Amino acid sequence: MKIKLTGDFATSVGQREIDVSGFTNVKGLLNALDSAYPNHGWGDCNIAINGTMYSNAWLQPITESDEIVIMPLIEGG
Repeated sequence: MKIKLTGDFATSVGQREIDVSGFTNVKGLLNALDSAYPNHGWGDCNIAINGTMYSNAWLQPITESDEIVIMPLIEGG
């Protein structure tokens, strides 16, 4: 499945889009990312699935047809 990366994730991996497979939910996606690209801080990210932002939604389902975007945490004050 194609995963779009933004910000520091795209910079540290050196690509704006990567291909990762073998997952069916957010937790599985983060595990797959950590296996394929270790030590990039995947646990500290925001995930958008089809344009909806998810944070700490470990069991949120992901299907092959979903658009996934990984982005750095959004800080505010």
